[in-house]
Amino acid sequence: MQARAQGLEGLGLPVRDLPDHMGSGFASGMAGTTEVPGVWAAGNSTDLTAQVGAAAAAGALAGAHTNNVLATADTDAALHAAQGSTPH
Repeated sequence: MQARAQGLEGLGLPVRDLPDHMGSGFASGMAGTTEVPGVWAAGNSTDLTAQVGAAAAAGALAGAHTNNVLATADTDAALHAAQGSTPH
């Protein structure tokens, strides 16, 4: 089994092999985080053995985490702007 990666080759996402040479998928941490800033991976691209329910749940968790990161960045930028400083 192989994760479909067409169009993602240039991102440099690390790949993790499945046990017993069953294939490979993208390596990810909690909530789909990857070593590439701003890129999340979830579902069957990370766990090739996941069935529909588990893959959908992983996608929902990655989406929620992505939303949290973006909302936090927007809030930080608004607070810095209100205080007259620039965000780091």
